[in-house]
Amino acid sequence: MDEEVNPDHENVNSVLAQDSIELFHILSSQSHSVIMELCQMMPSEAWRQYQLDPSSSSAAGRPELIKTMLDYFRSASARKCRNFLQSVCFSCENIPMLLESRLMSVAGYDNSEYKLVFVPDQSSAILSHFHFEVYFTCLDHWEQYISEVKKFLLKRWERLTAGLVREVQLENVWVSPRAANRTSHVNLPNHEYLKSAAHLTSFSPNSEPDGDYGYLESRVTLETFLQGCMGKVTVLVGQTGSGKTLLTSCLGQQWGPIPSSFVFVLLEFRQLNLLSHPLSLSELLFQYYLPPTGGEDAKVRTAIIDYLLTNPEQSCWVLDGYDEFHGKLSRQEGQRKPLHLEDPLPVADLISGLLNRQILPGSTVLVTCRVRDLIDLDGISDQVGQLLGWDQDEIKEYVDNFFGAKGENFIYLYLHCCWALFNYFICFIYFCKALRKCCFWLFCINLIFLCGSWCLLTPTSLQVPATLTQVYLTVLASFLSRAPNHGGDGNQYQSELCELSQLAWRGLEESKILFLKEEIPQEVLKFSLKIGLLSQVELRRQDGILANAYCFIHLTVQEFLAALRIMTSHDVNDAQLKKRFSLKTRWTTKSDQKTVFTDSLYLYVCGLASSECTPALVELAKVSGRAQSWVQKRQDLVLTLLKTMCNSNTLTGPKILQLCHSVQESQSHQLAKQVFGVRPKLELRNIWLLPNDIEALAFVVNSADHNDIGLDFGACSMELECLIVLARCQGIHNLSFHSRKYGDKFAEKLSSVLPKFTSLRKLEFSGASLTATGAASLASGLQECPHITDINVSDNNLRDEGISRIAEIFTKLQNLSNVA
Repeated sequence: MDEEVNPDHENVNSVLAQDSIELFHILSSQSHSVIMELCQMMPSEAWRQYQLDPSSSSAAGRPELIKTMLDYFRSASARKCRNFLQSVCFSCENIPMLLESRLMSVAGYDNSEYKLVFVPDQSSAILSHFHFEVYFTCLDHWEQYISEVKKFLLKRWERLTAGLVREVQLENVWVSPRAANRTSHVNLPNHEYLKSAAHLTSFSPNSEPDGDYGYLESRVTLETFLQGCMGKVTVLVGQTGSGKTLLTSCLGQQWGPIPSSFVFVLLEFRQLNLLSHPLSLSELLFQYYLPPTGGEDAKVRTAIIDYLLTNPEQSCWVLDGYDEFHGKLSRQEGQRKPLHLEDPLPVADLISGLLNRQILPGSTVLVTCRVRDLIDLDGISDQVGQLLGWDQDEIKEYVDNFFGAKGENFIYLYLHCCWALFNYFICFIYFCKALRKCCFWLFCINLIFLCGSWCLLTPTSLQVPATLTQVYLTVLASFLSRAPNHGGDGNQYQSELCELSQLAWRGLEESKILFLKEEIPQEVLKFSLKIGLLSQVELRRQDGILANAYCFIHLTVQEFLAALRIMTSHDVNDAQLKKRFSLKTRWTTKSDQKTVFTDSLYLYVCGLASSECTPALVELAKVSGRAQSWVQKRQDLVLTLLKTMCNSNTLTGPKILQLCHSVQESQSHQLAKQVFGVRPKLELRNIWLLPNDIEALAFVVNSADHNDIGLDFGACSMELECLIVLARCQGIHNLSFHSRKYGDKFAEKLSSVLPKFTSLRKLEFSGASLTATGAASLASGLQECPHITDINVSDNNLRDEGISRIAEIFTKLQNLSNVA
């Protein structure tokens, strides 16, 4: 009689019964030879009983064959059932790890049955027992490595989140899903390729097609968005400072939507830049990510890699910060041939192979990058999502957390300030436009409290900053106040600050954001770490040895300090500054040019050209032996270069938007007037617009000396909050929206702000998705605009009811002369 399973273990027949449905689907995808091998484990009389022919290869009879086999072993003896499950695990492909571990556990760990694997002869039995032992050896090392990775990621997370006010939760982070473009473009002309990819980027780098390549606005949580990422290549894009690096670490710490049986590999492109020599997948994983315990033992590494190659779907690769990668990833067109993983490959080829599914097909891959670099991943990604900024409710919640959950902040401010100043701080956050620009992104919002706290605790600094540059100057003063023996104005540290700005500038010139200890003067390093402007990063050198490197707390901080260097030192002469700000190099459109840095440098340089920043620049310039007259001359040069851009009539929409940001930062109303001097209407196409962008437009529009300004939005994605900000544009004469993404909800929000456009004469809402419901909303807003002369609502879905809604207000608009 068959020996029954140990009662301490789970009943093997019950496990088979519980997992029969999943096993049926797995067996249905196996080859005919595998099914035949498993069928031979049933005695011939069983087939006669069910009147089936196991040798038949008929596809029609295959489901019944598998069902019969599962039914037989479900009611068979424990020994036969265990033999069957062991054979399934050894012979079948693509069995989920959790199911495989469960089946092998109940089928193979019983002492009396450990060696009883059903095979036709003794030699095969020895081989099967060998594979059984190898499998569990690999599994043990794999699970041990996963445990080590978890500890590693938890330590990283604790380091990154030190000092954060609000806990990072994936269900509180919002993403807008975007359609991934998997089309092959290998034979398309360059302009056609860019046109087809326009819906993936804020704007097409070389052109601005008039077509609708956008997407309907939608919002899902990051947790929901990532639920469908298993086995796919997912791209998460976001603006600078939106928290991409923090969120990837959060995924690693929480294991996110990734099963705990997966190995989570988090690699930063900024560190991959340091790997100049070819390397294998094993070297990338163990030498530059995390060596396993006993990592010097080749058998341990081999066991882990063997398990990974056999079960690629049980790995998740997160590649953070593609925008910081010096190289470019390649798209593999046509048939994707597997790569030989034992051969060393350049880092770019190794990562490209992972994305192109030439390496570890079936693995989960997540890449983060800025919007402008998304085009490099076109044709590779399965799904794309764009991180959304914080709305006013989320900002309010953050402020409440700062003064509520973090009660020590409230007590600190209250004890050092009067109640009136405390209330001023709240207003300071909610009503300062420059600070609202900071509030939009995860990293930048922390600057608010540095800036606000410093202003409260330093009565002479209570002037509200008008620009982002002024915010950064105030934040810099706050950092300097942390220095030992601080005297109040920070002037005693001008020398150290000067050297730090030189380091920032040198890094910008060399496209470097990581610095080794020997590259930084010792006193400057000690000073910068003390006040918090530099942070320590652990990395592995080319030889695999662990070393400490240093970087600025954020990329934009490095760019700000580099801008200070430009404005206060001879490191950049006038000719070099003119070259950097020339139209040809300032806003290049070549898609093959890739840079680590953002456009913040130019924004800060324009901001430092304002007279409000002159005193701070003069103090810093003294260290370099520069007088106040030299600083003012440099400021005048920047404004002159900016004026040249304002007078150019060849700028396309994205560049006009960047120009508006630069002019707003300079706070020059004279320059703002010149923007409309050569163009009465600003046309924006296929751009993702943020409230900050509309703020910049409002500054320029309201500075114009005439009221016939036009704004034309074509297929521009924007949050509804943008319309609230748009209402601040008092001089708009002509307002146009045309895109299928503008529907009833958009029209309803627009109608609520239309009465605030006191100069509005023409409204165009064409080529949209407006129905009778939206038309009714639009009509209610238009009847409050008595100066309207032209209305265009053509190419919508109005039908008779919608047209009637619009027609009802004709008699209320005395100046109306044209309707389309």
